[in-house]
Amino acid sequence: MIHTKKIRVGIIGTGFGASVQAPIFQSHECYEVKALASVHRYKSDVIRQNLEGLSMYTDWVEMIANEELDLVSIASSPVHHYEMALGLLEKGMHVLCEKPMGMSAIQTLDMLDKLKASNAMGFVDFQWRLIPIRQKIKEILMRGDLGKVHYIKYQGSFSGYKQLTTNYRGWDGRKKDGGGMLFAIGSHMFDSLMWWMNQDIVDVYAELKTMIPKYEGCSGVEERDSDDAFTVMGHYEDGTAFHADLLYPAVRGTGWKLEVYGSEGTLLTNNDQEVLVSKGGEFEVVQVEQIEVPSSMSMSAAPYYNGMYQMVDRIYRSISEEKVVGDVPTFQDGHMVQCVLDAIQQSSLARAWIEVIYE
Repeated sequence: MIHTKKIRVGIIGTGFGASVQAPIFQSHECYEVKALASVHRYKSDVIRQNLEGLSMYTDWVEMIANEELDLVSIASSPVHHYEMALGLLEKGMHVLCEKPMGMSAIQTLDMLDKLKASNAMGFVDFQWRLIPIRQKIKEILMRGDLGKVHYIKYQGSFSGYKQLTTNYRGWDGRKKDGGGMLFAIGSHMFDSLMWWMNQDIVDVYAELKTMIPKYEGCSGVEERDSDDAFTVMGHYEDGTAFHADLLYPAVRGTGWKLEVYGSEGTLLTNNDQEVLVSKGGEFEVVQVEQIEVPSSMSMSAAPYYNGMYQMVDRIYRSISEEKVVGDVPTFQDGHMVQCVLDAIQQSSLARAWIEVIYE
């Protein structure tokens, strides 16, 4: 059935879900955020500031049983995504799942199969790909402005040393709960890398690192086994090589840098601020149309607005038209990225090149 009224939204998660997703959904005229469920704790201070008037639950199962919802966003830690997504799909609800989609490709393949057997649609929160500057990069590569792409270098370094040495990481420090930078940030990176090139990654050689493995605070010692840095090399289907790495525990990081080298030109970006292209001479700035963030948008949600608003708009159009619209990231994208993440983890353990298997 084609939607002719607002899509009713429920959100699982009182962290990112409450502070970022809810305000952006609410800013879109075609959505109505109806309810919010906590996962581990009830953040009443966040709720009071941003979400007055919503139905509040301490159990997501109770929320979906009591509320009439069309779409539910899962904004919990990755270890819960599988169970929650299956529960929602059994109820026939559309799902927006935080990245990574699951803990393994075995889980994400099952989620994909359950989705195909339902009448619902499934999306993954790879909203980085919808930021205007990243859309422009995709346009340049697909148009062939750089010729045959030979090599891509994608790096990020961040000033996380103080944070990691003076605070607990909680679930993010535990591999069994889906913590770590590979899942949190790498999932976005590898989605972008495959989406930009419109190609699958076929093999990887990787190293995952835990540079700050322990913190001792007033509540005792926290032992960490999830990664806070990683380095990955690999190839696309056509043989193009890439290098991707991330370092969170820098005393002073420099942010994001992307370099794309082709047979006819080079593309550079720094911190998603501008796109520079050279055909052999000086680098020239490529014009990118910017999206204005509404002045009413909260400080917590404003940095995410450019990508996430585009995503929720495409989700609305996809549900309304009963087909995937634009570059909205789907469960299929989430599964493909999970296959790459699995291969990266295997490579780091084996210290070997690993083929990416897309089951």
